[in-house]
Amino acid sequence: MESHYEKIYSGNFIVVQLLQSRLQEVGITPIVKDESHLGLSAVGVSDYQGEIDMYVHEDEAAKALPIVTATLADMAAE
Repeated sequence: MESHYEKIYSGNFIVVQLLQSRLQEVGITPIVKDESHLGLSAVGVSDYQGEIDMYVHEDEAAKALPIVTATLADMAAE
């Protein structure tokens, strides 16, 4: 199956929410994929915080990546 989406970030929930907000400000709606809780409740690991993946359509990747890079740089500088 061919995908037309590109992963632009993988990380924690708070950073994903910030990136999602910044991307939406410029008209990009990212796809967020969180599989961190799949199957974990059965083994009693309900508070596991895994990596959350963020994707954008390949046509928007060139516009989205600089926003992600700048946001992460701003966070590191603080």
